[in-house]
Amino acid sequence: MDSQDDIAVFQAFDAYDFEHDPLFQLGLQSIEYNKEDTKVVEEAKIFYYSRRIAPIDQEKYTAWKLANSSKNVEAQTHSASFAEIVGMITRGETIPGIRQIPDELSSLTPSTSTSVAPRKPWEQQQQNDDSTQTGN
Repeated sequence: MDSQDDIAVFQAFDAYDFEHDPLFQLGLQSIEYNKEDTKVVEEAKIFYYSRRIAPIDQEKYTAWKLANSSKNVEAQTHSASFAEIVGMITRGETIPGIRQIPDELSSLTPSTSTSVAPRKPWEQQQQNDDSTQTGN
């Protein structure tokens, strides 16, 4: 069983944004590997994170990740039937997996337009008529 400290480090590692870490990206570019080989990338992430942020035991992390991914798969395998969804809606319950969007507009002040409105067809025609009359 992993300690709470290990679990906290594992969760922080999973949440770390490697994609936007320029130092990690630079190091990853220096490694010659097959882009489809996720194991090499995972090992590079663990190496980098262990050196720069917090030490990680790769074997413990792999076991923890495997145990937690199987729990997530079990939780995701049950999908509600149409009748269950209808029942939840009629009872006023929230449907899991559906994002709640507030029914209100933004409280921020709207921005002012900086672009010039396009001319209407009759305004363009009037401008063309005026330019031909002054040109004669």
